[in-house]
Amino acid sequence: MSAFLLRPQPSCQWLSCGGSQAVISKLEHMPPIVSLHHEHLVRINDPANVAGIWLSRAQLWDGLRHTILAPQSLDESIDAASIQALDPCTVRREIRRGGQTTIDEVDLVEGESLTIRADPKDEFAGSTLAIRIEEPASENFFVRFVYDLCGLTEVRDEEEDSARRAAYQASDIERVREARRYVCRPH
Repeated sequence: MSAFLLRPQPSCQWLSCGGSQAVISKLEHMPPIVSLHHEHLVRINDPANVAGIWLSRAQLWDGLRHTILAPQSLDESIDAASIQALDPCTVRREIRRGGQTTIDEVDLVEGESLTIRADPKDEFAGSTLAIRIEEPASENFFVRFVYDLCGLTEVRDEEEDSARRAAYQASDIERVREARRYVCRPH
């Protein structure tokens, strides 16, 4: 029995099957899996801004983790969010927007990175957002945001993709602002 790979996309789930020609024929009629990759950096501690509050790695981590545990603090379209499972390495969240409910998972590497994996039953299954703390020099932090989006329509133009990238960057800047607000308020 040979295995066939249909429409593999970088950083997205690979659709695979093995077996009869009938199964393969069915899969060939599926809409193509289309992906978009986007990444950018947000500077956290800027040496040129002497008035700005510098964050430690621990503070930055706590703030970013807060945005994962309370996503409604970032996104006004979220009606409700609840944590379904929480351990030191994984968070499973249920997020409600209107009549739609999605469940995603977030992988945590303490002090280093958070990776949000889209609901495997959702139209964007296989999509991820990786958020990584980088420190090229002592206490000179950046946060790298890496989007690998699957499930997009095949017919779209560069203007649409540019708008999506701009929206991601604005959202990520707001995530960093919320992380700063969180660590600066009394707990």
